[in-house]
Amino acid sequence: MLRIVVRRILSAIPLLIVLSFFVFVLLDLMQGNAAAAAAGENATPQDIAAAETRLGLDKPLLVRYWIWLTHAIRGDLGTSLTSSQSVTSLITERIPITLSLALVTLVIAVLVGVPAGVTAALHANRLLDRVITAITSVLMAVPPFVIGLVLVLVFAISASMLPATGYSPIGENGFGDWLSHLLLPALALAAISGAEVARQTRAAMADTLGQDFMRTARSKGLRAPVIIGKHGLKNAGVPIVTIVGLQASRILAGSVTIEFVFALPGFGSLAVTAVNQRDVPVILGVVMASAVAVLIVNLIVDVSYGYFNPRLRR
Repeated sequence: MLRIVVRRILSAIPLLIVLSFFVFVLLDLMQGNAAAAAAGENATPQDIAAAETRLGLDKPLLVRYWIWLTHAIRGDLGTSLTSSQSVTSLITERIPITLSLALVTLVIAVLVGVPAGVTAALHANRLLDRVITAITSVLMAVPPFVIGLVLVLVFAISASMLPATGYSPIGENGFGDWLSHLLLPALALAAISGAEVARQTRAAMADTLGQDFMRTARSKGLRAPVIIGKHGLKNAGVPIVTIVGLQASRILAGSVTIEFVFALPGFGSLAVTAVNQRDVPVILGVVMASAVAVLIVNLIVDVSYGYFNPRLRR
């Protein structure tokens, strides 16, 4: 298993380099806009040309990429063109908020999606299975920001049960206030993720319940919780863990709109602001940080395969 982990980490390095170069080339098309943003409003062509020289945009593409890459390896992702802050510090300030939102979202998706999928599999092709399938199909078709707006109208404006906007750090006002600010955006994101988990769990469990070893477990007189939990879910765990891992990229993408709706000062809102201001270093830093986060989640998923299927440990 350790060999697999090391191999995954080593294979991720060239992947990140290729991705960073690809994004760097795409952002190079925004050079003029970046220089204009750095020069400020009502900038003359001379001011924009001076900004290009100051930012090093007049150098060849490969030279500029090599300079960025050598600095990025040391943890320096550059400086924001608009705020003059370090991109690394901006990301480290914002990413805990998005990670908190992702954690709460995944917990809700798993706690709701897995039991719903197991229930549907146990009642396959019956009324309860059709009801769960219909509900998950509707949730998968509705965009998260629409669900978020409905949740705000119901729980924040009408009932005044939960705050509609803002974020409260867990270390300042306690766990309850932290969770209350994340619950509505997490529910909006977890609707699609939980529906995906439920559908995949239903398919995996329905296939597992029809296997010979499950019939043998029932013939031995084992209790239903043991059959479902120990034998069923563990053998159906690989596809379930896979779909849960895939939700990490979905949550990162969904946080862009959800954080805007709920005014969360997280990673997604930083990305939106950087794109609107043509802040190329911040955009590049956000993309690379997102890629690293997704690769870490994929590594965790790969390691978990060894628990669910011992044959994969080698």
